[in-house]
Amino acid sequence: MRILFLTFQFPYPPDNGARIKTLSILDYLRPRHDMTVLCLTRRAPDDEQVRWARMFGDVRWVTLDRGRNPVNLAKSYLAGLPLSIERNRSEEMARLAGETPVVGYDAAFVDGWLMAQYLPEGFAGLKLLHEHNAEYVIWERQARLEGNVLRKALVQREAKRVRAYESEILNHFGVVFAVSPQDREALIEIGADPATTRVLPNLPDASLLELPPLSFEARSPVILYFGTLSWQPNIEGLERFITDVFPLVRKDAPQARLLIAGRDAPPGLQNLARATTGVDFLGPARDPEVLYAKARVFVEATRSGGGTKLKILNSLARGLPVVASREAAAGIDVIPGEHLLMADDDQSMADALVRVTRDGVLWRRLAENGRALVRERYVAEVAFAPLDEVLSGDRSPA
Repeated sequence: MRILFLTFQFPYPPDNGARIKTLSILDYLRPRHDMTVLCLTRRAPDDEQVRWARMFGDVRWVTLDRGRNPVNLAKSYLAGLPLSIERNRSEEMARLAGETPVVGYDAAFVDGWLMAQYLPEGFAGLKLLHEHNAEYVIWERQARLEGNVLRKALVQREAKRVRAYESEILNHFGVVFAVSPQDREALIEIGADPATTRVLPNLPDASLLELPPLSFEARSPVILYFGTLSWQPNIEGLERFITDVFPLVRKDAPQARLLIAGRDAPPGLQNLARATTGVDFLGPARDPEVLYAKARVFVEATRSGGGTKLKILNSLARGLPVVASREAAAGIDVIPGEHLLMADDDQSMADALVRVTRDGVLWRRLAENGRALVRERYVAEVAFAPLDEVLSGDRSPA
C-alpha cells in the first residue's frame, strides 16, 4: 500500500513525546508499505536528520517557525482559526501537499490535528487522522488552572475555538485514532464517529526493555524528572512540584535530591530549580540511561495536558518505579500500587516518593510489574494491531 504521511514536525530524532510516537508509527509502517513523508520543521534539518531522511526514503520538509505572540494571536482571530493552526499555516506546505500526485496513494495518514489543513483536496483513498491528544481537553484543563483573570479569559476563549475546529475536522476522516480510551471518549463527545474511532496507544522506547534490570541498592534517594521543558503543562507541573511537594519530601527525607533534565527550559524554571536546596538542574540530556542510572524513582506531577505521558511509559519500560498524579497517569492501563504509585495531593505525593526511595521490596515489585505491563501491552506488534486492521479494510472500533 502507498501511504502519504503528513506530520507537524521532523520525525527524527526521537527527543520528545510527539516525535517518539510519530517515529514509532513510521518505523512500524515502513517495512510493510511504501511511504512518502511530508513534514513541517522549525529549523532546517541538521546533518543527522538529513541522513535519517535519506535512509528512510521519501521525506520532504518545509521550514516554518512562527511563535506564540500577540501578533500571531491577532492574525488567528482575523483568520477565524485557533492560534496553533494559524502558527502552523504554510502556503509552501499547502503547495507541496497539493502538488503531490494523490491518485497514486491508497491512504493519507494525517499525524496530528495541525496537519488536517493539508489533507489534499479531493483525496479519494483512505483518510486517517491520528490525534496525539484530544486538543480541546488540554485547553479546557489549562483554563481551569489559570489564576490570572485576563489569561484565564483568553485561555477559555481559545479552548472554545480549539473545540470547534477540532470537532469540524473529525468529519473529514474515515478513521480517527486516539491515544487512549479516555481521549477516544473525549473525541466522540465532540462528534467523532464511535464506529470508526479507535485507540492507537503511545509506546515507550522498545530498546529500554532490552537493558538489564536496575538495582535498588545501587542508587541513593534521587528523584528524577525528565521531559520537554518548553511545554506549558510540564513547566507548571514541575514548578508546583518544586515549590509545594519537594519541601515535604525533604522534611521527611533530608538526603533526597531531585534531578531535572530536559530541553528548552524557560529562565524562570531554571532559576527556581537552581535556587532550591536539593535540586540539580541538568539541562538537555542526550542519553536517558545516564539519568535512569542515578535515580531511584521517577516523578510526574502535572495536573494538565492530555494524551498519555511517554515519560511514564519509558520509566516503566526501564524498570524505574514511578510516582504520578492521577491526571498524569490517565490513559495508561496501570493499577495503582501494582505498576506505579498514584497521588492526588501534595502530601500523598511526597509520602509516596519517600516510601519508594526507602522500601526495597516495594521498589522491586513496582519495577518488575511496570516492565511486565509494557511487554504485555505497550509494544508495537500488540498496540499497533488496530492500524494493521484498518489498513487491511477493518474499520470497526477495537
